[in-house]
Amino acid sequence: MHIALTGAASGIGAAVVRRLKQAENRITAFDIARPEGVDRWLPVDMSDMDAIAEATAQAEGPFDALILNAGMPPRDGNAAELLAVNVFGLMATATALEPKLAPGGSIVATASRAGEHWRENLPQVKALLGLPGPESLPDFVAANHIDPLRAYCLSKEAVIVWTIRQTERLLAKGLRANCVCPSAVDTPILPDFKAALGDRAANSLARVGRAGTADEIAAVITFLAGPDSEWMRGQALPVDGGITAMVLADEMDLV
Repeated sequence: MHIALTGAASGIGAAVVRRLKQAENRITAFDIARPEGVDRWLPVDMSDMDAIAEATAQAEGPFDALILNAGMPPRDGNAAELLAVNVFGLMATATALEPKLAPGGSIVATASRAGEHWRENLPQVKALLGLPGPESLPDFVAANHIDPLRAYCLSKEAVIVWTIRQTERLLAKGLRANCVCPSAVDTPILPDFKAALGDRAANSLARVGRAGTADEIAAVITFLAGPDSEWMRGQALPVDGGITAMVLADEMDLV
C-alpha cells in the first residue's frame, strides 16, 4: 500500500512508520521535521494553510490510506496555534489529499480520549468547525475564554465530530474515515499532558497501571488504514487501557 502520513517524525507517528515499513508499505510523510524510514518527506508546518496546500500539491498518489496524526499538546499560550494545527491543518490536509485516495481508501485521524465530551460541547464544536479559517481563531479563543487545555480537548472533540460527519459523504465515493482516541501515551509530549491535567492524569494512569505505548496505538491505526477494517466507518475507537470502561462503570454503578 501507499500511505500518506502526517506527524511521522516522533511518538505515535514514528511507531506507525515502523509498522508500515515492516509490512513493506510505501510512505509519503508530511512533517516539519524529517522522519526516519519514509520513502518521501514533504516538509510542512501544519499551522500554515498555504504550506499545506503547497506540500499536498507535490504529493504523488494514489494513496491507499491517509493517516492524520500531526498534532500539538497544550502548552502555555498556544490555544489558537493548537487549534490551527489539530483542526484546521487536519481538515486542510484531508481536503487536499482526498482526491488522491484510491477507491476503497481509508482516512484515519488521531483524536483522543480528551474528546469524549463532544456531545455535551457540540455547540462550541460546531462553532469552531464553522469558522472560515484559522485566521479567526484568536478572536474565537478570546471570545470563548479558551485556555490551552480546553483548546486541546475541543480540538479532539472536533476531530471526532469531523470524522462522523464524513461517513455518508465518503461512502458515496468508496472511501471511509475513522479515528482513534488514545489516553496517556508514553511519548515525548506525555509530560505536557501530565502538567496540563494534573491529578486527572495521575488518577487515570494509576487505574490502568501505566501509560500506553506508541506502538500499541500504532497497531490500531495501521489496522484501520488497511483493508481488514473496511466495514468500520465513522468510528471513534478508545485505545486507552480500559479507562473509558472503568469511568463508565463508575458513572453507571456497574461495579
